Amino acid sequence: MAELKTEEEQIEAFKVWWKKNGAKLVLAVAVCVSGYFGFQAWQTSQENYRNEASSLYQNLIEAAANLTEEENQQTVSFVAKQLKDDYADTSYAMFAQLFVARIDAERGEYDNAIQSLESAISSTDDASFIAIANLRIARLLLQKEDYSAAMERAEKVTEEEFVAQQQELIGDIFIAQGKRDDARTAYEKASEALAAGVNHPLLSIKLQDLVKG
Repeated sequence: MAELKTEEEQIEAFKVWWKKNGAKLVLAVAVCVSGYFGFQAWQTSQENYRNEASSLYQNLIEAAANLTEEENQQTVSFVAKQLKDDYADTSYAMFAQLFVARIDAERGEYDNAIQSLESAISSTDDASFIAIANLRIARLLLQKEDYSAAMERAEKVTEEEFVAQQQELIGDIFIAQGKRDDARTAYEKASEALAAGVNHPLLSIKLQDLVKG
């Protein structure tokens, strides 16, 4: 009887506890469950989002394989805009702007190309991408014969892995101004910065021409 009484007391105690706390417990469980499934849904949504951006970028890459075709140029521009508008927080949108800038540059629309690259730079903190974009902007400024701005932009690139490209570009800027000694110094730095075993025939030609001169 004592055991039964104890059991009955336990049941009664549980009923009292449940009356006070049951609703809170159910709510807590519901929140946990909904949170779990909400997180799962969010993950799925994010994955779908990235896959969509990736698919669009793949279409852009395929079109960019032959930019001599006007239709491919239009495709690249259209897809790049879609990536920028709808998937701006992905790296695909950022890299798409490099292709847009390339198309504009080949048309001689240097200001538009620079604008695309500036837009891409402003959307990321990826140091390597920013370095690549700055080098391209510097080369476009060189094409515009804005040597001071081109040099200033090239000097923004401080990442070690881009020293060879940067110094070669600086040499090109000096050459355009007729500063052959400065150009040779820059080309020599570029040559020294090349990774072991890397062959850069054009840079070698540039150096040989200066030595002959």
